[in-house]
Amino acid sequence: MQRMTWEQMVEAYPDKWVAIRNPIMDGEHPDILEGDVVTVLSDDEISEYEASHQDQNLTYCRTTESGWNGMFYADFSITTL
Repeated sequence: MQRMTWEQMVEAYPDKWVAIRNPIMDGEHPDILEGDVVTVLSDDEISEYEASHQDQNLTYCRTTESGWNGMFYADFSITTL
């Protein structure tokens, strides 16, 4: 485990997920300022790792925004009275 700032994590592990223990958070919608990096994961690995480590009290965050482009389905209607 290595204690790192969020900026260090982003620089060292671009486009990866980090599992963090003992995070220091800031903000109304908490931003990670620093934490102990337990492991680094790819997009393909994160779901399985997170599911198998639920009892470890870890915080997971992706170091960079995903460039995800895709389709989604939404069905909505407006009803007037």
